[in-house]
Amino acid sequence: MWEHTLVVGTEKVETKLSDGNSLLHTLDARVKVAVCTLFAFTCALSSSLSFLTLTGVFLLFFTIVYLKNKLKDIAYSLLFADSFLFFIVLTTAITYNKGEIIKLGFIPIYIEGVKYGAFLFFKSNIILLTVIVFMSTSTIFEIAHALHHLKVPSKLVQMLFFTFRYLEVIKGEYNRLLKAATARGFKPKTDLRTYKTYAYIVANLLIRSYIRADRIYKAMLCRGFKGEFPVYKHFKLKKEDIRFATISFTFLVAAFLWSLVWKF
Repeated sequence: MWEHTLVVGTEKVETKLSDGNSLLHTLDARVKVAVCTLFAFTCALSSSLSFLTLTGVFLLFFTIVYLKNKLKDIAYSLLFADSFLFFIVLTTAITYNKGEIIKLGFIPIYIEGVKYGAFLFFKSNIILLTVIVFMSTSTIFEIAHALHHLKVPSKLVQMLFFTFRYLEVIKGEYNRLLKAATARGFKPKTDLRTYKTYAYIVANLLIRSYIRADRIYKAMLCRGFKGEFPVYKHFKLKKEDIRFATISFTFLVAAFLWSLVWKF
């Protein structure tokens, strides 16, 4: 079940970053999931800029050393997320309602709001980089397998697995529907006809997805599916995994203690 790649048509369902043979790629996925969760929660709960800065430097070290050939993909992923985070900074800047105000025409800009928005922006990027470094270097099947071993509820693991498994299928179905509409003379514009056409496409996609899901579920039942997938391959902890986990945990403790002394 938990294979390293899964072929959908002629495409492999895996992330661009999961293909490699660096140290991060060969680490036990259970260790990476545990370390990633620890880092993400610690960063999310931290209000110390010094702690977040040290964590960012730690993650950048792993990125440059072990993922130097993937820097373009990592930057693209961060920029894509930042395009949404920018609106959070903008919202906090004009709605913070505390501290000094700078007027840009009729728009009030709160200095404290800008600082707080920038802090959230920085923190979010650190967490995103954590996920990219530790999680994206494993395939979705390795992650699902690791979650299974870490006793995450089976239904949640299956939801994660099937969501990722059929994203490409749904995308392909959407492209076919859009091509069919284009072949019939559809040209996207900002008018009511365009909105109706996209609504029909989305509705069609939902109906086809439901029908496909029902068909797949029945096929699985015919093959003896009883709510759980058998696991054929098991992880084995190596010295590198223990060393990596120890270094990561030691760093978090050291960074936390350092942030208590070096506050900014």
